[in-house]
Amino acid sequence: MGSASARAEIYLGARYGAGLSMIYFTPHQNEKRGITPLNAALAFRYCNSEAQDYERYMNLMVELAYGMRGYSMDTRPIASSDTAAGATATRRSHVLELPLVMQAHIPVYKNFKLLITGVAYGAYYLKNTQKYSVGERQVKETFSYDNFNGFEYGVGGGLGVGLSMDKTDFILDARYTASMSYLYKPVASQARFLYESMPMQVVISFSVMRKIW
Repeated sequence: MGSASARAEIYLGARYGAGLSMIYFTPHQNEKRGITPLNAALAFRYCNSEAQDYERYMNLMVELAYGMRGYSMDTRPIASSDTAAGATATRRSHVLELPLVMQAHIPVYKNFKLLITGVAYGAYYLKNTQKYSVGERQVKETFSYDNFNGFEYGVGGGLGVGLSMDKTDFILDARYTASMSYLYKPVASQARFLYESMPMQVVISFSVMRKIW
């Protein structure tokens, strides 16, 4: 029998996806979902197909991802002293993510396999913009409120299918992730009335992974 390192398989690839994102506020701010037009990542995957029992199906991945998130909400509870109070703001954020992924690759028919995914991630918000109307005037601006964390972490899961051809895997999967941290720090005052703000997103992605070792 060879050593564990001799049986290791290492893949390198890329993922591209899009979907929907949302932030749930408590109390609610008439929030609505936004489109996630971009969620792309470079991915590094490790597995050991000659391991015993269920371990041979398990794949560990590290991704470096860049994405965009969006949502809309009423502005009055967030910025009651602003001239835009009472307007509906549409916000979009550019986000850098580091997902750690555990993925089971279960053979179902010939080269096809079912994928079951678990995710833990951290995300850092690089840039935030918002649009809203003041009378007949449209305003577009960057924003950074004093209670904006700019960082989140959370967990998620998903399902997908894969096709293995020679040393290349083609994967289509869907993931749901939910934050375990507040994007806005909870405060209670006349100027800032906000309790909870929990981001989530659903992303459908296509990936190509190539075995390099």
